[in-house]
Amino acid sequence: MKKLLIASLSLASIGFATRLPAQLERSCRIEIVQLCGMTSDRDAIRSCVRDKYRSLSKHCLQSLIDMRSTREAGALGGTSYQYGRAEKQDLDYYPAASGGRPALIIFIHGGGWSIGDKASGTQNKASHYNGLGYAFASLNYRLVPKADPAGQAADIAAALAYLRARANALGFDPDRIILTGHSAGAHLAALVSTDPRYLASAGVPLTAIRGTVLLDGAGYDVPRQMANAGPMLGKMYRDAFTTSRATQLRLSPLTYADTPNVARWLILFDNGRADSRAQSEALAAALRGAGEAARAVPVSDTNHMKINRDLGVEGDAVTEIVDGFIKAVL
Repeated sequence: MKKLLIASLSLASIGFATRLPAQLERSCRIEIVQLCGMTSDRDAIRSCVRDKYRSLSKHCLQSLIDMRSTREAGALGGTSYQYGRAEKQDLDYYPAASGGRPALIIFIHGGGWSIGDKASGTQNKASHYNGLGYAFASLNYRLVPKADPAGQAADIAAALAYLRARANALGFDPDRIILTGHSAGAHLAALVSTDPRYLASAGVPLTAIRGTVLLDGAGYDVPRQMANAGPMLGKMYRDAFTTSRATQLRLSPLTYADTPNVARWLILFDNGRADSRAQSEALAAALRGAGEAARAVPVSDTNHMKINRDLGVEGDAVTEIVDGFIKAVL
């Protein structure tokens, strides 16, 4: 999941630690120079970070993401709003150019529940969905260890409540929302769309979410995923979900598949990822068993990073599937 966030990072001209972007803390600049050497070749630095990102500290990774995100939000034309008092309880909103009361597409970024930012996952999505006449919002949420996935799901619900309360001023229909998420963001979108307590606590009616779109998640049945995770993924899941099976079940969307849920689902997964396939198909089957319309769709010739990065790109197969789903739901 970190690879998704690092692959698109763009660093300024680099030769020495002091010539790295000033927004980066000195310790992070030193880490990158130690890892990648002293060079002014930006392409070489980007390639090095993509290949060796696992060697960077989590703090440095987040610093890189934040640096890019600060630039991108303004460049894409979004306006930032604070929906809570804590750091990361904020969102970027992109109004539809057509005005009126369009539907709202909401995106939740990934990052293993512990890193990531609203702008780093937005990429082509805001301009694409604005171009189709929809409003668009990208959400931040508190990260592990400052919040566990339950707190993060509560943040998502709070952001939804904040947006709906200001729907008239912002210019969208508060009862026509599509919730989307990638990777860990797909897990959070699924959790909010299945466990009714999060939206209820925030005063958001379940029916306001017309459909949920999940991009290559693998945490819908947390105990099953953790049982098969390797060392690196295993640590990431333990940091987020602990070693308590009761906690893991409580934070698994599959646990709530037979409760009142969002009515329409599109669950896309990289056909080359066995865990994503198994988790996606299991969730879709459980939702269908509960009477919801849920489709699990394998995507070939993609990967965990690409399936999210290319959403909103003209001619992209996944984009066409998602756009068709949104149009049918709304």
